[in-house]
Amino acid sequence: MQTQTPPSVTIRDGTAVIASRLGAPRQVPLVELPPSFLQWQLASRGTLFNQHMAHGDRVTRFDAHLPVLATVFPQGPFPFHTANKGTGLLPRESYLPEDIQAMRALLQRAQGAGWKESLRERVTLMSSLYAQPDHWDRRFLGSLEIFQGQTYANIQQDPRVTLHYTGAGPTYPSFQINAVAQVIGPTSLYYQFLFWARQLFEYDSFHIQQPAYPSGYLFWVCEVFDKSPKGQAGHRIA
Repeated sequence: MQTQTPPSVTIRDGTAVIASRLGAPRQVPLVELPPSFLQWQLASRGTLFNQHMAHGDRVTRFDAHLPVLATVFPQGPFPFHTANKGTGLLPRESYLPEDIQAMRALLQRAQGAGWKESLRERVTLMSSLYAQPDHWDRRFLGSLEIFQGQTYANIQQDPRVTLHYTGAGPTYPSFQINAVAQVIGPTSLYYQFLFWARQLFEYDSFHIQQPAYPSGYLFWVCEVFDKSPKGQAGHRIA
C-alpha cells in the first residue's frame, strides 16, 4: 500500500503555497494580525505577569493563550476536530537569538537561586517583552506540539486550521483566526523561542508538566474575524 505524502507548506511573497501530490498547489494569501487582536494579547499577557504572577497569585485561566484549534478531519463522520492549544506571539526574526539567549541564561541562574526564588526575575523578563508591541511578528502565531496525536495527523494531511479565542467578561473579546499551519522542528529558532519560553514556567503550578515537545507550529494568518458580542459581531477585520 502506497503511503500518501503529506502536503508541504512554503511561504512566498505574502502567500502560503500548499503543495500536494493529489493536485495543483493551492495558494492562500496571508495577512497580518490586526491591531485589536495584538492589543488584546499584549494587555492580557501583561496583566497575567504584572498583576498576578508577580505577586504569586494562582493562575486559574489564561484565555489569550489557550484558543480552540480546529483542524480538518475527513476520515470521520464529521469533517473537523478540535483541541485546546497553547498558542502565543513570536518575536520578529531579528530578536530571536537575543531573546533565546536571555531565557536560557535566566534558567541557568534559576537552577542556582531556586525555582520559587527566581519567579520575579522570570516574570520581569517576559513582561518586558510584552511591553514592546513592535517586538512581535504579526504574520503568524506559534505553538508547541506535545502528543503528535489527531491534531498533528490532521495537519499533516491538510494544514488549514482555525484558532478561536474567547476572553472573559464583561466585553468577552473573541477572535476567529484562519491560518495555514507549518510544522517546525527543534532546529528552528521559532521553535527554540517557544520551547525556552515554556521552560521558564514549566514547573509553576498553573502549568501541566509535559514530557517532551517533538515539534511546533507556525500558524500563518490568512483571515481574522472579530466574533466579540457587539453590533458587528462576526465581521472580517483582516
